[in-house]
Amino acid sequence: MLEVLPGGPPRLVGPYRLLARLGSGGMGEVHLACRTDGPTEDPRRMVAVKTVHGDLELDDAFRSRFRREIAAARAVRSPYAAVLVDGDAEARLPWLATEFVAGPSLAEAVDRTGPLPVAAVRALGAALARAVADVHAANLLHRDLKPGNVLLAVDGPRVIDFGIAHAFDATALTATGAVLGTPGFMAPEHLAGGAALVPATDVFCLGSVLAFAASGRGPFDDDEMAAVAYRISRAQAELDGVPEELRAIVARCLALDPAARPGPAELAGLLGGVPDGPFPWPAPVRSLIAVTGEAARAAGLRAGSRAGLAELPTLGPSVPYSPTAAPHRPAPAAPRRRRPGRAVVAAGLAVAVLATVGVLLAARSGTGGGTGASGTGSTPSASPSGSGTPGTRTASRALALPDGGEGRTRDFGTTAADPKARPAGWSPWAARVPGGSRCALSGEFFACTSAGGGATVLSATDGKRRWTLDGDVSGDMATPDPAVHDGALYVTGPRGLRAYDLASGREVWRAAAPEGRRAKGSDLVDGVLYTSYTGVVAEAATDGLVTARSLDGARAVRWSSRTETVPDGEPLAVDGRVYVTVLGRPLALDARSGKVAARGAEGLLCDAPQVREGLMVCGREGNAVRVLDATTLRPLRRIAPGADLAAPPALGPRGTLFLTDAGGVYAYDARTGRERWTHQKQDQEQGATGYLYLVGDRVGTASLGLQLKLWGQSDGSSSSKQVQLRGPAQGADGSDGNGENGGSIDVLAAGGALFVTLSGGAVVSGYLP
Repeated sequence: MLEVLPGGPPRLVGPYRLLARLGSGGMGEVHLACRTDGPTEDPRRMVAVKTVHGDLELDDAFRSRFRREIAAARAVRSPYAAVLVDGDAEARLPWLATEFVAGPSLAEAVDRTGPLPVAAVRALGAALARAVADVHAANLLHRDLKPGNVLLAVDGPRVIDFGIAHAFDATALTATGAVLGTPGFMAPEHLAGGAALVPATDVFCLGSVLAFAASGRGPFDDDEMAAVAYRISRAQAELDGVPEELRAIVARCLALDPAARPGPAELAGLLGGVPDGPFPWPAPVRSLIAVTGEAARAAGLRAGSRAGLAELPTLGPSVPYSPTAAPHRPAPAAPRRRRPGRAVVAAGLAVAVLATVGVLLAARSGTGGGTGASGTGSTPSASPSGSGTPGTRTASRALALPDGGEGRTRDFGTTAADPKARPAGWSPWAARVPGGSRCALSGEFFACTSAGGGATVLSATDGKRRWTLDGDVSGDMATPDPAVHDGALYVTGPRGLRAYDLASGREVWRAAAPEGRRAKGSDLVDGVLYTSYTGVVAEAATDGLVTARSLDGARAVRWSSRTETVPDGEPLAVDGRVYVTVLGRPLALDARSGKVAARGAEGLLCDAPQVREGLMVCGREGNAVRVLDATTLRPLRRIAPGADLAAPPALGPRGTLFLTDAGGVYAYDARTGRERWTHQKQDQEQGATGYLYLVGDRVGTASLGLQLKLWGQSDGSSSSKQVQLRGPAQGADGSDGNGENGGSIDVLAAGGALFVTLSGGAVVSGYLP
């Protein structure tokens, strides 16, 4: 993975600063890097820079070959091949830069976690066949497709290193009789000297790669190189370890006659094609991918802070990243039988390093780290709430609360972009919860409440279900927000208020609802749960009730306050007050006593208020929002960008109000009404915005189709490409369960990751754009 660089001044190559070494070999080295004028902690904005060793003789033939490598990489356009970013064959030490793929090589992944399951091998093979087809479409052969040249990203594999890619009609630049490639993953015609290389040559290599992925060893492995060459020359593959349902397909790829091998398109069809939704990597591989991304983020973070890299932990690769390094031979999964006249394969040389990686990562991030399937560890403590970081509170240790938590301004704070706040061992996942759920993230738990007092708790690491409690929806469809405190989930419903252990789902405490009442909503701040109630029969209810209950000690009710009629929804507790709306009219109660502190004027309507820095912003009112003084509830102004708003607003620091409609994203000064900046949506920014959120110094949009994009809060500058999350429960049109579009969307942001819940119950977690 990443290897720390020696201390000292930053090392520069062209316009790039080297951050860490990814691998090395006989010809050169590969480094993780970022632009010197744009330090970043986002792995998607980093590059892998390949340089040659300084002691090599750089004659014209060498530079010609390097130019050819740059041209080859530039010619290939494929979703499953690393994209060339830059390069210079005329520099004193030639270099090229490709996109950084945040993930291990296939060789490393199999070495550390074992052979891939059949579904993952099928998807891997179909994606690699697509990459091979795209290479051939550029009139090239790869000629060195091997496990070390296949990197595993969260959304699928990437083929790297076109260092010996050869145009169909090119003249070889190597000496007569020289063979370039990797023994063990070469085709028979390749071993014969390369004069008869054809597109089917790459298919043979791909078949060897699939055999390795499925069995943990190459199909021609042997102790003696001469034995390897002998077996390849006769296509005598050992496929006993390949699952039966894949063996015939792999055997066709390894046919001695190139004409008998399937073409890339046919091979992809035989394997079932690339599946929709998240790539089906097994959980240990997803953990390795997450570890790689974490290490890259740490390197970028230190570069951005202008610190050295001396304290960055070394995550040394057991498998070279560099395609020019010696081939890696992982341990066979089982003893191989001796073949007459040839050597027996050596026993294993792999070591268990996955746990070590987890320990090193924990030492760097300050959190416990498991990198296995469930990957649990110590829960990072959240910082205190208040003026510092919205959405994090010491009492609950919550990493992300609905709509950002305190003040509900949809601001998830600076920890939302800090990988140290991420659940230990997390990697992207997709799951389902009951429709209409509201969810919170607390340490290793993703806790959701649903109608009628229902609850579902998932592992925040991998989305696996921990436990479920069905709700009673016979007469109560309200869904109070989840309240997580001191390791328990508090659920309000027809059963009253009940607390369940987050880890096991065991009920640990209960209290009845006020007589004749049912809950409308709740808000938890600093260990106090504020709940609004209506009558059991809504038509007969003439007043409402708001209560404050301490969740520490005896869990006693601190106060109860009646309202003249039924509260509209959940209360909002912030800055020593509890805000509710009654028939749309805002009302402020003192959080210590429950006494009325302020009332909005008659006829003033305020839907879903947000409060920050003395301002109250009322939710969408067609094409506008209303701004009030949070102390007096006096109206200040009405702000409208033009068209009907596509999502509730987000209220940022210094009174910055963010709005979005079908045409763009806008920032206003909420106090003066002055527009600060406008970003008009481009054609490629698809999907109607359903949610605005703030993370660090950026503002993000999320659509019902899971299209995500971020902009700078200060000036609206684009700071990310638009990306799309996909889950198995989501259709190609963005539907969220049963083919139904529309509904609503909730977003939680924590540790550089997003957890998106659609109203139909689909939940998808993935990296921030």
